[in-house]
Amino acid sequence: MTAASQATALEKKTQSALHRALSVILAGDLDFHGAASNYASHGLHAFAAKFPPQLPRVFIEGLTEAGESVLDPMVGSGTTLVEAFLWGRKAIDFDIDPLALMIWLAKVLGGGILDET
Repeated sequence: MTAASQATALEKKTQSALHRALSVILAGDLDFHGAASNYASHGLHAFAAKFPPQLPRVFIEGLTEAGESVLDPMVGSGTTLVEAFLWGRKAIDFDIDPLALMIWLAKVLGGGILDET
């Protein structure tokens, strides 16, 4: 087996494992009503359409390993970024909303999240 075919086989195996992990997560309980959601710096701002921090945490824990990167293409209030940092992941984020950028900077830098990780 050539190096290229080994790499392709590994990629397919990895994709298959991620698909199985995602299926398990989606089949699980994703109801976080009543769960505390104001820990770390999550309670800093009541951003519109904000989801509970437990939601990105489930996906971050289930689909990534410590040290890997998490992409949040619409950062909003930074919930995913905070969870990524809390769980030892690197975070990559984008947002065109200037308010969102100010909020996540305050939550991550002002909230001491990077100091805790």
